[in-house]
Amino acid sequence: MTNADSGKSFRLPVVTQPRSPVIVEAPEPAAGEPSSPTQGVKHVELAPKHDFAGKFRHPELIDRLKDYVRSQAEARRIIEQGGEPPDGSALPDAAPVSINLDLTTGCNYACDHCVDMDILNKPFQYKHENLVESLRLMAERGLRSVIVIGGGEPTLYRKFEEIIRYMKSLDLRVSIVSNGSGQKKIARIADCLGAEDWVRLSLDSGTDPTFQAMHKPRRTIRLEDICETVPGIKRINDRFQFGFSFIITWKGAFINDTKIVENLDEIVLGATLAKVNEFDYISFKPFLTRAPENNAEIVDLHDNQSNFERVLERIRRHLDEAKRLETDRFRVLESTNLRVLENGSYRQFMQQPRQCHMQFFRQVLSPLGLYNCPVYRNQPHGRISDKDGYAGREQFRESLSGTAGLLRTFDASTQCRQVTCLYNHVNWWIEDLIRHPEKLDGIEPDYQREPDYFL
Repeated sequence: MTNADSGKSFRLPVVTQPRSPVIVEAPEPAAGEPSSPTQGVKHVELAPKHDFAGKFRHPELIDRLKDYVRSQAEARRIIEQGGEPPDGSALPDAAPVSINLDLTTGCNYACDHCVDMDILNKPFQYKHENLVESLRLMAERGLRSVIVIGGGEPTLYRKFEEIIRYMKSLDLRVSIVSNGSGQKKIARIADCLGAEDWVRLSLDSGTDPTFQAMHKPRRTIRLEDICETVPGIKRINDRFQFGFSFIITWKGAFINDTKIVENLDEIVLGATLAKVNEFDYISFKPFLTRAPENNAEIVDLHDNQSNFERVLERIRRHLDEAKRLETDRFRVLESTNLRVLENGSYRQFMQQPRQCHMQFFRQVLSPLGLYNCPVYRNQPHGRISDKDGYAGREQFRESLSGTAGLLRTFDASTQCRQVTCLYNHVNWWIEDLIRHPEKLDGIEPDYQREPDYFL
């Protein structure tokens, strides 16, 4: 089948979840209990990939969820009766379901909008054998997916191809987020990826001059040259999804004490470039900056309200035009945090429960250490252990203890009060189950649900 605009062939992508947003109901607390921020709101709209509560209903994950809820309900009972807080041995003896894996801090770009600029190109690295052992042990203890992202450009890791193939040999779902400079290496591992895996390129522009101004590559590389490699890689293997990531930036936003390059008027150009070059989708997300008090990743809302509303109007107009490019073979996606910015419900996503439950199910492994959340990579208040935190059984037990400690001491209602958290709904849902563990009996596995282990 061909596309009339480009003459290039397109494949029908594998879609394991509905394209439309998922509508989820807010939990109802009992009288006198702190309520979810969505109390009084009929529903919350989530992008399908962010329906984490739905993912936990898959038959392979539901028991892990129930074991965690029961362990936390029992821990609270012990504390309420005056006992000592349980240590890591009280948690289920399991690895995270999903990790963000930073293979390196090295990066060959100098992006003006990078939220990780302060940790790039640091003299820290894994001992490869320890990383392999960490992944083996985690897979043995329930790890299901790895998102290779952040902290640097993953294709710069000296054994990139070897580690990707090793993870696939462990039957893990693998995704890779790259800046596009390592497409030759992506091509060399493309054959081992499956229908549930994906690769996404962070390109954030529709023209090369904007790409150069935003990303500042350290060697000559053009936006169009990167995009033109995609059809050839898909001819090697067309089973996995190939995405184009576009972080929307606007005048007045800043990070790293620097005003960033505006790209919002290239939304349609970016979508056109992605479609012509056979990407399966383009995903639009709002620009994030860092909160000064705790380095949390937050949406930049410090501009005056009237100007921000005008920015949102321009974004909406361009997105509506970009969506006209959609076909059954090409999707134009809006992230949940962009959608809630537009509809004004983002404040609900900034009201977190005290306890972040997702730090048990999803963590970040980096050459800088093991952390509880991508928002706090390299931040002491989010540190669980060092980079070898899962490299042996003793280290595994210590990391489980570190996780138990953060579950007690990390106050998300304070630390994350400015974060538009994609885990907000699932954290409140799990919180409600811990308060009312009898509700677990009513949660049945969803045997019709396609497995998606990316958290």
